[in-house]
Amino acid sequence: MRLVGRLLVALAMAALAYLTVLAFPQPLFAHTVAYRNYEVWSDRPIDANITRVLDDTSRRLRTSQLYDANQTFRIFICNSSWRLWLYSQHFSAQMGGHADTWLTRNVYIRASDIAANSIRSPGPGPILDAAQRTLSYYIAHEATHVMEARTFGRLMALQKPQWLIEGYADYIGKGGDFDYGENRRLLMSDDPLLDYRRSGLYRRFHLIVALLLDKKNLTIRDVFANPPAEDALLNQLKTPPPP
Repeated sequence: MRLVGRLLVALAMAALAYLTVLAFPQPLFAHTVAYRNYEVWSDRPIDANITRVLDDTSRRLRTSQLYDANQTFRIFICNSSWRLWLYSQHFSAQMGGHADTWLTRNVYIRASDIAANSIRSPGPGPILDAAQRTLSYYIAHEATHVMEARTFGRLMALQKPQWLIEGYADYIGKGGDFDYGENRRLLMSDDPLLDYRRSGLYRRFHLIVALLLDKKNLTIRDVFANPPAEDALLNQLKTPPPP
C-alpha cells in the first residue's frame, strides 16, 4: 500500500509540474515581440517580417463573426520540435500548430520561415495545400480555436463536433481562398483530399461550414448552438445540382 501511495503522490506531482509548464511557457521562449493585439514568443530570434505575417493573420480573423478587435493572442513559435511535443498536449511534434483552449488559450506553431510566411514540413515531403496554408493561415486557424473557446466555453472541444470546430477554423484561416464548387466536385468523386483520415486536411469540414454559412446564410453562433448532423449535410453536398 505504501508503494501505491508513493506512486500516486509521484503522479500527482508530475501532473502538477506539467500543468505549471503549460501555464507559464514564457521562460522556455527567450525572444518576444509585441505587435498590435499579438504577443509573439519564440525560442529563436524573431524575423522582422513577423509584422507582415500578423497583418495577414488579422485580415483573415476579421472575417470571423467571433472577432473582437480588443482580443489579444499569444503566439509561441516552437522551432525546436521538443517544445511543440511538450506544449501540443498530444505529445507529438507532427502538427502544424495547436491551441490550448482549456487552460491558457495560448497558440503554438511549429518551426517556421517567417520571411517566407510558411511553416517547415514535419516530414520529408512537402506540406499539402501549402499555397493556402501559409504561416498566417496556421496562426489564424489556431487563433480561431481560441475565439471559439472564448465564445462557447473552455469545454467546447468536448461538446461540439470535429467538423464544426476544425471546419470553421479552416474557413477563417483560409481567408476566402477556397473553391467551393471544385471541392464539392472532389467530394462527390471521393477524392482523398476531401477525407481527413486519408489526407489530414480539413477541406471536407470547411466545405460543410461553407454550405451552412455561405449557402444557407446561417450565423456561426446559430451553427454552434445547434450543429446539424454531419451525414445529412454530406448527403446534401453529394446530391448533384439540378440541370
